[in-house]
Amino acid sequence: MADKSGLFSDFSSVSKAEWLQKVQKDLKGKPLESLDWDLEEGIRLSPFFHADDQEGPSAPIVPLDGSNDWEIGETIPVEMSGEANSIAIQALDGGVNALGFELYHPLTAKSLEELLKDIEPGMISINFGEMYAEKHPDHLLDLLIAFVKKNAYGAEQMEGSIDFDPILDWSEPPMELAAQTIKKAGAALPKFKVLQINGTYYHAGDEESSRELALITAKFSAYLDQLRQQGLSADEIVAAMQISVSLSRNYFVEIAKLRALKILLGNVAKAYGCQQHFVPQMVAHLSKESQVDNPNTNMIQATTQAMSAVIGGVDRLYILPANDFKKEPATPFTRRIARNIQHLLKTESFLQQVIDPAVGSYYVEKLTRLLAEKAWTQFQVLEQEGAFSVS
Repeated sequence: MADKSGLFSDFSSVSKAEWLQKVQKDLKGKPLESLDWDLEEGIRLSPFFHADDQEGPSAPIVPLDGSNDWEIGETIPVEMSGEANSIAIQALDGGVNALGFELYHPLTAKSLEELLKDIEPGMISINFGEMYAEKHPDHLLDLLIAFVKKNAYGAEQMEGSIDFDPILDWSEPPMELAAQTIKKAGAALPKFKVLQINGTYYHAGDEESSRELALITAKFSAYLDQLRQQGLSADEIVAAMQISVSLSRNYFVEIAKLRALKILLGNVAKAYGCQQHFVPQMVAHLSKESQVDNPNTNMIQATTQAMSAVIGGVDRLYILPANDFKKEPATPFTRRIARNIQHLLKTESFLQQVIDPAVGSYYVEKLTRLLAEKAWTQFQVLEQEGAFSVS
């Protein structure tokens, strides 16, 4: 890459051959290939990459809003609306700007009022996941619309989501209902996401990264195909959608996975004629399998996982409390540490100020390309097999 600033003009460039000569000397006869490692079948990586491996300078993956900022999320289980409201207020006081309510019972107009008491929806995003068997996302949306009207909130500014993944959660996916819900939300709450691809369901560890990407991409394509048949445009579908992903402990792999996913989704969206919203909103969760039985280790580990998410370009991030492995409720301390990790990445590391921080990293760029290429091949097979076809 050309040095436009002149900062390195006093230093001569070093070719890959020169670097390899030095590396081989330091290895004392041991072949460089002996240090290669396999992420998964068909993806073999070297510990050494050089600018000569690149065809040219890479372009950053730029978000539509031109920002690398993200929402600081916190999940809140809702058994009793009043208790959940108290936890939510504490989270907001601690700097959270994306509440993730896990609903274990259907809400009523009264319980929704209790849940959102003293909360200003226009200032944050409010997100709901229905954790019970009989999900009614359209009913939940109706409650939210009525709540906004009753309290005279600016509906056009209200942001958030409802976890509605028809293909995953219904044996007979209600695509007509999904289309109606998207249209209703578009008219009443235009910034609200009412369709989700729950990619956490396909997370199976680092060695299955390309398969995970292929499945998410195939479902994305299926929703575009099925919902366009219900009279929606590709832009309307993508604008109403969010994608959730799980992150393991492998720092570089997770960065590359998120970058590769954006490339894959962008290609599919363009193929369906999407004009405005090329990539859906992306939400990251730390995988429960990544936690160990030492809360102190989990706190440290969560920092690198959060960095992977942010450098990979997610729009919202939820960090597991360090005691989650005990299958016990989060404490005020573990919640505070989880949210403060994100504050540190913003207020001390300023990661929100750099678009696609990984661009130009030869290793991450190579891994991104390898994952995207293998996932695309698998995606094409899934498409031919009709993996997510809806009859």
